[in-house]
Amino acid sequence: MRRASAVLLAACLLLSGATAQRRRTLNDENFEHITQAATGQTTGVWFVNFCSPSARACKELAPEWEALGKELLHSQTAFMTTVDPHTSPRLRDRFGITHLPTLVLFRDRKMYRFSGKLTPGSDIKGQLERWVREEYASSPAQDVPPPPSPLAWLVKGLEAKAASVKHALETQDFRALALALLPVLGVCMLGLALMLAAAVRRKPKRD
Repeated sequence: MRRASAVLLAACLLLSGATAQRRRTLNDENFEHITQAATGQTTGVWFVNFCSPSARACKELAPEWEALGKELLHSQTAFMTTVDPHTSPRLRDRFGITHLPTLVLFRDRKMYRFSGKLTPGSDIKGQLERWVREEYASSPAQDVPPPPSPLAWLVKGLEAKAASVKHALETQDFRALALALLPVLGVCMLGLALMLAAAVRRKPKRD
């Protein structure tokens, strides 16, 4: 009896753990660690909804997404999760998210983008379920881009900043120019302060 109870308790804990993992909201910091999208996908198949809670289309999709999550819970077809591109800019740039919602299936070291039209009032849950189970195979299979290195992320940020400065100069938008240069000025001042502090520490003390 005790053994049966222990087995039942363990099963409940495993199920609750799988449920928590399946419904997890991922971000820049934990996406690759949890999904292993570019490093083997040994954690399973992932169906990711790149969506913002404030977007109207995302709000309309939310009930169907929740219902689909319950439908796939016991079948273990895919782990479902959500990423907010507004708070995860590295994932947004990495996967080229340009509109919301964007639904991407990560399966067998490939990624598949859902390109169907989600019409409010239609059977969206059924449409997505058919796609994630079988119809995804008719979508183009793309290689999963690797996570950018910190240096690549820094270089990309500097390129974007340079483009902003150039555009502000061309349009003579001095307010935008000031906003673009303000962070650069802050970094320069911080670097100067650190250099001065280091120079003071190295200065020999007089007896």
